Amino acid sequence: MRLPRWLGVTRWALFTAALVLLALAGWIRYRFGVVTLDQTLLNIRGAAGDKAGNPALVAEAVVVCIVLPLAAAVALVAVLAWRRRVRGARGTARVRRHPVLPGALSLTVALAILLTVTGVPQYASALLGDASFAPYYVAPGTPVPPSKPKNLVTIYLESGENTFADASLFGSNLLSDLDDATAGWALYEGLQQYPGGGWTMAGLIGTQCGIPLKSDLLTAGVDHNLFGEQVDSFLPGARCLGDVLHEAGYTNVFLGGANSKFAGKGTFLMDHGYDFVYGLENWEAEGEARENISIWGMSDHQLFAHATERIDTLRAAGRPFNLTMLTLDTHEPGGVYPTCRTDDDVAMATAIRCSMQAVGGFLEHLRTNGYLEDTVVVVMGDHLKATAEGGFYKAELDAQADRTIVLRVWSPDGTVRFARERADQFSMLPTTLDLLGLGSRDGRAGLGLSLIGERDPAGTALTLPPSDYAALMGSPSSDLYRLFWQKP
Repeated sequence: MRLPRWLGVTRWALFTAALVLLALAGWIRYRFGVVTLDQTLLNIRGAAGDKAGNPALVAEAVVVCIVLPLAAAVALVAVLAWRRRVRGARGTARVRRHPVLPGALSLTVALAILLTVTGVPQYASALLGDASFAPYYVAPGTPVPPSKPKNLVTIYLESGENTFADASLFGSNLLSDLDDATAGWALYEGLQQYPGGGWTMAGLIGTQCGIPLKSDLLTAGVDHNLFGEQVDSFLPGARCLGDVLHEAGYTNVFLGGANSKFAGKGTFLMDHGYDFVYGLENWEAEGEARENISIWGMSDHQLFAHATERIDTLRAAGRPFNLTMLTLDTHEPGGVYPTCRTDDDVAMATAIRCSMQAVGGFLEHLRTNGYLEDTVVVVMGDHLKATAEGGFYKAELDAQADRTIVLRVWSPDGTVRFARERADQFSMLPTTLDLLGLGSRDGRAGLGLSLIGERDPAGTALTLPPSDYAALMGSPSSDLYRLFWQKP
């Protein structure tokens, strides 16, 4: 007996959907490695803007996750139809009795795999508890600016980690140009990626706001029916570094090579005290040469050329300023441009070297022009490099038990001495405020504790055992994020 046509169509629709979900799960793991649910949701939404992401990745995802599974399903249907026509083959009695069941089971398994890859089980596990880090959170206050305020320059290095200095792994020290440019600076080798972090926006929020980045879509109590009014806001209720500096009279400027719309970066910065945000959209409007632009954005060489002009203008204005930059060359698949070539065989090695040369050249400009006399400079990675199957150096990095984020600091007040051997990114907010003379008496801000001076960790989450600390950072903490995501 032949199956009704609609049952046959339904069965193959379920199988095809299962193939699509499996392909999507495999593609995510191959390209991005281990991700969290917050990361998945925030980046999907953040990439929705025009030219905000990597169009090559979008095209690849369409081909791998939609075109190929559909083609495979059509081919399989054609083969089975030919087999029935030529050989008269028929399905088993069990399949004829339950024609949709195999497809439904396949779809269920595929969905479970996709949810696992995107971090849903971990999030669901965190929901089972009622833990919140609200008791440990301290909002930065409104300090009295010193009589002679210091300027701030912050350089975020895309995927900047100390492992790249290991010549035994990479054939040479890929950070040598950065080492030369920061000789005599305070070097901190114990900066750790916070639990649940690992992407650029998480690094920015962690270091500037002292909190983990959690999606508003996962925050209980946020009225998403109001999102038409709130779509242009990013953690509007949180208090971050830019907010404090703006109130202290600083001019806050951000320069990046990527599109500022991606993942809501520009919205976050403008919501939190930044006066000017420049990204790929601005450089293209100014006529940047196409040879200096990759699939992700403008080269670091050009970024720091613009930064040199910008800091000269800020310095001449006579007001305290905060200039923040984010590099791009070292984002997968590694940007290689005509402005910088090396003899390395691996594109990522060339990207790292060229990026460090660009950073070093900018730091030399600060030194030779006397800017270091009244300017705090912080050079740090935004996160550890992701170790996805489709990326560079997966084996080398996965084999390292102790990977830490780059952190180099210059202070015009003299040698900086770090009080703790280990800290995660949350402690960068109070540390930066202390370096500027804007810190609190107890050295606390966000969930962090300043690395400057002897600080009592009592009352902070730092006193928890590592496993409890990681579990707490993974908690939704909706009582706190309900306030962060709602407009004051």
